[in-house]
Amino acid sequence: MPIEEAIKALREGRIVMIYDGDERENEVDFVIRGDAITPSLVRWLRKNAGGLLCFVTTEKVGRTLGLEFLSEYYGRRGYVTKAPYGDNPAFMGYVNHIKTKTGVRDADKALTIRELARIVELALRDPDAAYEEFRKNFYLPGHVPILGGRVGTRWGHTELALILANAAGIPPALAIIEALGDYQEAMPLEEAKELASILGIPLVTSREIRPLA
Repeated sequence: MPIEEAIKALREGRIVMIYDGDERENEVDFVIRGDAITPSLVRWLRKNAGGLLCFVTTEKVGRTLGLEFLSEYYGRRGYVTKAPYGDNPAFMGYVNHIKTKTGVRDADKALTIRELARIVELALRDPDAAYEEFRKNFYLPGHVPILGGRVGTRWGHTELALILANAAGIPPALAIIEALGDYQEAMPLEEAKELASILGIPLVTSREIRPLA
């Protein structure tokens, strides 16, 4: 079954494609565990997906690291924060690791994401130590957005990826990027299915993932 293939692939550090549904963003995202990210993979995702490369963890971990949702920050200042599909976005901050050069290069993003994955694993064991490590080893703002998932109250790619990670028995530390088509539109689902078939990447939908929550 596709969902079982996706769980196995994510566990093994391979790419999975997730479709969120016609009623939401109507987009396919590439997802992979954060500790599997390499510079060459960042380059491949940049060229073959083309969206915004982000790091995904849970809201709880994000707040452990001292972050809040940017929608909270801007909401307090009177700005509009809800996206057209009805949710407040999952962004909790933008960071670079202190050992990066500019932060935007493939090697820099790979380093930042791998180190964020390490911090998440530490946060699950020792929240105070993770906070101190994060504070000392990352600077803000940077070039890697951190997304905080709200599983159960929000059903975007962020949450779907976290549900899949939980089913795979891996830490909530993932890299995610939207698949774009021509003219910067979202890649159509049928095109994504064809690409997934060619590349041997499991593609699963929100309908298949949500029952795992």
